Amino acid sequence: MRLPTKEEIQRYWVNEGNKFILVALYTLGNIAAFVYTFVHYYNSPAFEIVGYGVCFARGCAQLLKLNCALILVPVLRNLLSFLRGTFLNNYVPFDKNIVFHKLIAWVICFATFGHVMAHFNNFRLYQEITPQEYKRILEIDYPGLTPIQYAFSTLAGWTGHVVCIVMVLMYTSAVESIRRPMFEGFWYTHHLFVVFFGLLVVHGLHSILEPTSFWKWVIGPCALYIIERLIRLLRSKKTTMLIQARIHPSRVIEIRMKTERFKYKPGQYLFLNCPTIAQNEWHPFTITSAPEEDFISCHINVVGNWTGKLSTLLNPDKRMGIVQENVLKSPDGKPILRIDGPFGAASEEVFKYKQVILVGAGIGVTPFASILKHIKYQMARTYNTTPLIDKVHFYWICRDRNSFEWFSGLIGELEMENHNNFLEIHPYLTGALSAQEIRDVMYGDEEKDLITGFTTPTQFGRPKWDEIFADHALRYAEKDVGVFFCGPKLLSKSLYKASTHYTKTTTCRFHYNKENF
Repeated sequence: MRLPTKEEIQRYWVNEGNKFILVALYTLGNIAAFVYTFVHYYNSPAFEIVGYGVCFARGCAQLLKLNCALILVPVLRNLLSFLRGTFLNNYVPFDKNIVFHKLIAWVICFATFGHVMAHFNNFRLYQEITPQEYKRILEIDYPGLTPIQYAFSTLAGWTGHVVCIVMVLMYTSAVESIRRPMFEGFWYTHHLFVVFFGLLVVHGLHSILEPTSFWKWVIGPCALYIIERLIRLLRSKKTTMLIQARIHPSRVIEIRMKTERFKYKPGQYLFLNCPTIAQNEWHPFTITSAPEEDFISCHINVVGNWTGKLSTLLNPDKRMGIVQENVLKSPDGKPILRIDGPFGAASEEVFKYKQVILVGAGIGVTPFASILKHIKYQMARTYNTTPLIDKVHFYWICRDRNSFEWFSGLIGELEMENHNNFLEIHPYLTGALSAQEIRDVMYGDEEKDLITGFTTPTQFGRPKWDEIFADHALRYAEKDVGVFFCGPKLLSKSLYKASTHYTKTTTCRFHYNKENF
């Protein structure tokens, strides 16, 4: 076994460095909090009564305080969007905020389990000590309770059990198979964190072993969260006009909106709410318009309960093309739509690189619509002599032919105005063609591809990422290449694996970025 070389560490650092530092600091912080508290109670009078039980109970309690102070920070989207624009963006993986939120939640779960189990053992041991010894050691009167009474009749006991019930509701509703089809249920149960925090504040009010301090840990994050919610509430009150709703093939709705004072960058996203469907249900969607356009657009794939209801509301007659124009109110008198945002996303980092690989799977192409439009407008300005990006390799993967239609117009325009050959388009069709489509492809116009309408021919099947990355690694030796992806998790794993592998084994550095809402 040998130590890694400096060059190997540098290559590992390209995609793993900031994540490694964050997780290492987080892990060390948790270890330090637990060990410090464990040792403190090992040397305390309470150790004479219940031994290591009190050390484990208080050590886990300290982990709960630390992690409850942290768990709200990753969901402060306005704060994270602001910090993304600072020097911290070079060191903190803000795009992993939801992953970090889940990690903290699991630590809270295991710390709660350890705390509860240790105290159940402590309740049993309390009966084995005489009242005189109890008062001598803890300097308080012996309560004379049974283990069941300790667990359920004391303030710490019953609040602790209610906290556990609240956690069960919050954790089970957050499972993806439940969250996606029943998002509103997830939204309400997840906001039980208010009850969770409130109960933990009063949980230690009797201060048997130490003065209560949970509130000191969470008051700061809670204040930031309240400010976050107020900002989002005020923004959602702004009037939003639906200037156009268009139905595209493959169950895609394009909505164009106007609202006041909404400035955004290419690749960012917003939250959308339709009060007629659900008053408190907000969903994230990538902005597909460019900042140069006089409207805000999103393309929504109709796949779930909320999007299905939105489709019915906007298109009750099930038509194609433009179905709504210049709408302010729903039939019930409520605002047709409300907007909150914009928020930072991985794709807005695309302009940090001179060579980029954009990979969109199906509707996952939406972040790149805004980016490519922005590049188009920038290139149209004759005074802009410095290109934003030298080369864009755009891979668009769709399951069926119709999925190419809604975005093909923009790509076709960029292909025709391909200044300095900055754009390479690689369309892939992974689904089967009908017999008629096969005949169209075989006997159609050779100047344009019959599947997409591009001059670049469509390739059939899945991309061979090893060959693609090997080719780019040779082409961009000693250079940094940004890889940006939006789409399913399985494909993301393949791209991440290829990015890290060819960064470690070649002189090209592939920086992988994935959309996370």
